[in-house]
Amino acid sequence: MKCIYCNNESDLSVSDIIPAALTGAKLRKRFVCRYHNGFINDYYERKMISKLDFYRNLIGLTERDGDPVRFKARVEVDGYVVEEKTISDIASILDPKNPFRTEDESGHTVIIGETEQLLRIKGATKERIQPIDMGKVEVSRVDDLRELLISKEVLHAIAKIGYEWHCNRHGIESYDQGKYKDIVEYILTQESEGPLVELVISQFAYVLLDSHARTGSNMAFEYDDEDGFTYVIFSLFGVLMYKVRICCHGKAVLSTTNKNFADFYHVDGSIEGVEFVTMGLNTITSEEPTIGLSRLCMDIKQRFSKLGERDLSRAYIKNNIEKIKQLLPDYKKGKLTLTQLLDFESQDRVIPVYIIEWLYTHRSEYDANDTFRNNMFRIFQTNDRHVFTKEMKTEVIDRYIDLDQKSQFAEMLDEAIAFFENGCGGKLR
Repeated sequence: MKCIYCNNESDLSVSDIIPAALTGAKLRKRFVCRYHNGFINDYYERKMISKLDFYRNLIGLTERDGDPVRFKARVEVDGYVVEEKTISDIASILDPKNPFRTEDESGHTVIIGETEQLLRIKGATKERIQPIDMGKVEVSRVDDLRELLISKEVLHAIAKIGYEWHCNRHGIESYDQGKYKDIVEYILTQESEGPLVELVISQFAYVLLDSHARTGSNMAFEYDDEDGFTYVIFSLFGVLMYKVRICCHGKAVLSTTNKNFADFYHVDGSIEGVEFVTMGLNTITSEEPTIGLSRLCMDIKQRFSKLGERDLSRAYIKNNIEKIKQLLPDYKKGKLTLTQLLDFESQDRVIPVYIIEWLYTHRSEYDANDTFRNNMFRIFQTNDRHVFTKEMKTEVIDRYIDLDQKSQFAEMLDEAIAFFENGCGGKLR
């Protein structure tokens, strides 16, 4: 085996073909030398990942240590504003190591935090501390789509993903200069420009994406066109698709029916392969990045706005219920409050509990002979994604607090978990 960028044999390292920070589904292979792995990471991937921190957090990805992804955003708490604060969730706004510090209308310094922490500040007294409503928190961020999606760093990182995905798919374990010279030179030359990476505008490709993607999924597939070129199509978070020209294979593809395979890499760590057929010439239309971004701008913004949704997939529910089950014994012993058990500020505990409770309540409607997804469609009367509005969240939490005060919540949760684990049979999907 040799490096697929330079044919070095002696210092190979493992490459995250799709950077681990961008997906829950790992795709790795030891076929890049340490030098080129470090070069690509330092000059492209690290910069691309930092631009996407807010959206990585939004779709539920975590850092390598399992902590929530931290990002910079405009934060407003009960009328007080910090234009750029690094946070990971609502609780981190009160982090004593990174205090929320701003000014009021009179220009006086205002620090927001827990009362005990504020009293440790020199000159602070109880009389000077005023209560604020942490329910009035707004986190917002405005991004330049050009910098976010088509900067040089991003386009080079996408080219790297496309090339390495192609090599991994075909078992390529060395650098064929005659075949891959153009794509490799593009990746390894920081200032290189050209038509090797474009934005997909084909409606068919987005229909395929939306038919199988979940919130935050990445997708990749490959095709050969009628001019003899091989391309990899890569979708980032289900928001935008890139078309990477990998090589010229020299054989024109003129078939009127073409069978293709797409791989979906989901946030929950699962990988799903999908077979699809295209009719007519095998071409995915695309445009130069600046023009394509202008054409797709409104659709991209709409897709970004949906990244806060949560899937009604069995894997998503199961993964989060497992976390709750680990805490449940301490809750039953009174060592944890309901707030600590469900982490009301996060959707990823309240939503799964709400879903399995609803399934248990409507268990007579569950068809074990059908797929889990189809049962979700029927019982929830929605598609495979779920949006928790503020009104819904408040209503559900209030009901759970009422059950907790009546000492009935643990019993309800036990019964709901038992039904989800034992009663929700049928096909896996």
